[in-house]
Amino acid sequence: MDEVEKLKEQRDELLKKIADAPLWVTGSVVETTRKVGGKEKPFYYLSHSIKGKNKVTYISAAQLKQFKAAAAQGAKVKQQLGELSTINLKLIKAGYSND
Repeated sequence: MDEVEKLKEQRDELLKKIADAPLWVTGSVVETTRKVGGKEKPFYYLSHSIKGKNKVTYISAAQLKQFKAAAAQGAKVKQQLGELSTINLKLIKAGYSND
């Protein structure tokens, strides 16, 4: 099997993994506290960048576990997209075209 075929197989595997990824989000889950009625209470939010601007999205305590899992999955997808980009770069350099 030549190099181009190996790269295409790797690319197809990564595309399948990305497509099959469960619910995911980009960003970081931040856990902090806020004063409510003079008492410190836990406060959670998702910090993420949209068009170069940092945005925060409130997360309820009931949703915290799901958002942590989604953010971890998002980091994994981001890493896979980086690998996919590297493979595509090698394919283009090898003369492969999707045409």
